[in-house]
Amino acid sequence: MSGLRAGGAETLAETTMDTQAHKTARDALQAKDYKAAERAFKIAFESTPEILDQANNGQYNNIQSYYGLTQVINSNENGLLLCRDAASKETYDGDVFLNLACAELESNNRKRAIEAIQQGMNIDPHNARVRRACAMLDCRKKCCLGFIPRQHRLNHFFGRFRRRPREEITVHGLLYE
Repeated sequence: MSGLRAGGAETLAETTMDTQAHKTARDALQAKDYKAAERAFKIAFESTPEILDQANNGQYNNIQSYYGLTQVINSNENGLLLCRDAASKETYDGDVFLNLACAELESNNRKRAIEAIQQGMNIDPHNARVRRACAMLDCRKKCCLGFIPRQHRLNHFFGRFRRRPREEITVHGLLYE
């Protein structure tokens, strides 16, 4: 009987993520050590089962999005696909959409970054990090010249002129500042 329990404990240990690697990865990301963060997120990602159940508390998409984000930061565009895949399966964690927005912003796609933040706001409207990122990206501004279509070149020109920040918005700024 005790051998059966020990086997069950080993199976449970195999299906849970590597929490130490996850903590190390988050700390490295905050410290701007992106290579170490990518390595640690890879370990955490590979140790997390894809099934969304009590074994991983739904952390698979979150870790996948962080791993993808660190890949994008380290100039691996395949990470963007990981972030998009994680966001397409996510139903309640706004941080996944924040990571997707950061990856899109790092890939110079501001429009998709804003769309990701807006999806994150729809799914998790009380997430303070997503709300702060929405404010930083000026997600909900009206078009400059309301009497002409939003897609008109003049609206694009004046909109870019109006939203130009004094400081460049960075991934680290969206995540931590």
